[in-house]
Amino acid sequence: MKKMSQIIFFLALCLVALSISNAQIPNAGFESWTALGSPTNWTAVNIPPFAVPITQSSDAHSGSSSMQGAVVVSTLGGNPIPPMAWSGFPISTASGALNGWYKFFPVGGDMIEAAVILFKNGTAIATGDLSWGTSASSYTQFSVPISPSAAPDSAWVEILIIPPSSSSDAHTGSTFKIDDISFGPATTGVQESPSVIPAVFALSQNYPNPFNPSTKITYQIPTDGMVRMEIYNILGKTMAMLVNEAKPAGKFTVTFDGSRFTSGIYFYRLNVLARDGKSYSQTNRMILMK
Repeated sequence: MKKMSQIIFFLALCLVALSISNAQIPNAGFESWTALGSPTNWTAVNIPPFAVPITQSSDAHSGSSSMQGAVVVSTLGGNPIPPMAWSGFPISTASGALNGWYKFFPVGGDMIEAAVILFKNGTAIATGDLSWGTSASSYTQFSVPISPSAAPDSAWVEILIIPPSSSSDAHTGSTFKIDDISFGPATTGVQESPSVIPAVFALSQNYPNPFNPSTKITYQIPTDGMVRMEIYNILGKTMAMLVNEAKPAGKFTVTFDGSRFTSGIYFYRLNVLARDGKSYSQTNRMILMK
């Protein structure tokens, strides 16, 4: 009887451990790294030998390493390449926030951005997005609040450096260190600020750029309107439709997945017909490099 009780207790512990592991972010302490220099279970924007913005650092909040991201100059074209890393993974437990620890040494007003999306059966059920530019020479906690409407089955987390405005590039030398990220209750660290309605229309340069295979495009509109965003090749042929719907005033980020496309130069165009009758259009260039 005693042996059977021990077996049942052991199995219970195993089930608890599996539940906990399934609710956590893989390689959240950035202790494991691949031979190509990216954190295991994460995708980094590194494009060796042209640009390596994401590297392993021995300056850790706990353990022996952390993820370091720095804006570097690409040897192919001389453009600043901001660091960006993301991970998608299964989870089974709803949480109130994405928490973590950071150091940040910004240049020219650059900011860290941390974003999280929770999914259920392929549908987003909660999102959180936090940008902050506070310099921190010692490890400081951040917290991105999320409010899932149900228990998720998967999650996507992204961390990057962004410029202070849509009309500028991230500044060479801006550097962060990120460690010990996790899902849990919201903390009293750096937290998401209330939404602010933008004052002007704007279309940001995609990040990363060059990219492989996906990139993020951020735009903002100061009033409600019909929004259309399309991807074109250099011949002007429409390759993809990213947005084609009514949007409220605000700031939005969309993802372009170029895995089905060949390497080369592409263009993305934003067209907005505002509720007050005003229109806005802007086109930016991006580079897919496989």
